[in-house]
Amino acid sequence: MKFDNQLRYAIQIIDTYQGDIPLHVWLKDFFRLNKQMGSRDRKLLSSLVYSFYRLGHAVKELPVDKRLLAGLFLCTDQPNELLTYFRPDWTPKIALPLEEKIAFYQGLPEGEAFRLTDIFPWKEELSPGIDHQAFCRSFLSQPDLFLRIRPGHESHVLQTLRQAGIDLSAPPRSTGPAFIPPFTLRLPNGYKVEAHFTPDKEVVVQDYSSQRVAEFLQLPNTPEFFWDACAASGGKAIMTHDLYPSIDLTVSDIRDTIIRNLRARFKAAGIERYTAFLADLSKQAPPASAANADLILVDAPCTGSGTWGRTPEDLYFFDPEKILRYSTLQQKILANIAPHLVAGASLVYCTCSVFKKENEEMIGVISDLLGVEPNRVENLKGYDQRADTLFAARFTP
Repeated sequence: MKFDNQLRYAIQIIDTYQGDIPLHVWLKDFFRLNKQMGSRDRKLLSSLVYSFYRLGHAVKELPVDKRLLAGLFLCTDQPNELLTYFRPDWTPKIALPLEEKIAFYQGLPEGEAFRLTDIFPWKEELSPGIDHQAFCRSFLSQPDLFLRIRPGHESHVLQTLRQAGIDLSAPPRSTGPAFIPPFTLRLPNGYKVEAHFTPDKEVVVQDYSSQRVAEFLQLPNTPEFFWDACAASGGKAIMTHDLYPSIDLTVSDIRDTIIRNLRARFKAAGIERYTAFLADLSKQAPPASAANADLILVDAPCTGSGTWGRTPEDLYFFDPEKILRYSTLQQKILANIAPHLVAGASLVYCTCSVFKKENEEMIGVISDLLGVEPNRVENLKGYDQRADTLFAARFTP
């Protein structure tokens, strides 16, 4: 009866949730209203629901209960009681390599229509460097937790992890815990960062591909003035401060709540000297103080499609018309920033999108505005490393 109730709750969630707020927020409210569920029940139910959305647009014609169990089977590699209860014949197959599990599932009457590439159906919209099949496969696994160790804390952080019995000797591209020099840690999901470290002071929770944007921010000559034009959570601003501790730091965003959160993060990070301001850069030019920057990061608002492995509900509910809306917004932001940049300024453009209209097609727009070609362009592929997939380009006169 317990597992019948779990499945019934999961069906209720799928039937009710409309994707208008993040799923983890919605589930918190759901569990608050269903206090009879213990932590183990909440964990199992969350896994069941997230696995449903990880299937993206594959086998959407299946009844919800069958799709829930299919998602749980394909997206987990450990036996669980719920799957054993409803599909005992599937349990011996749970630890098989993914391709063998897919083949087994496709051999079942309900799985005949399953195609891996249906998970993400917008192949023609992808950036040219993205492997569509590998990208679709990545949705069937939850991305790992990545930390960036801040300068001066390397020895303490690594020693703390070793004392906790965490072996960091795995190859960097493995799916196990690993130390990826010079400052990246890959840890299992569920690791309690706050229980062992002071976030933003010792370590920053930051995806591996986001950390790799540092490669684009490192210039031959040390910049004096950095402006993070669309700062959002501020992780890349803190990273730039760590690259250039004496740099003049300016951050801006359209939302007042973001600026307030940034101030709190900077305080925790020990960053005292900075300027922060509100601006809708799609409608206005930057103030002269920001436009004087010699290093500018435009981490543009985008579909976020490269991060949907963490929020698979966004994949499930995505409206492809948003691609054009975001690319238009990006063009407006760039058109308002570019004419006001000082001579010789370097601009780094990045998105957490896999769509070419937000990525490669923006390169021509920026080149026309700045009068220079990029000296580095790359899809920061995380889909084969249980990380996010980003796009970055650097324009240096």
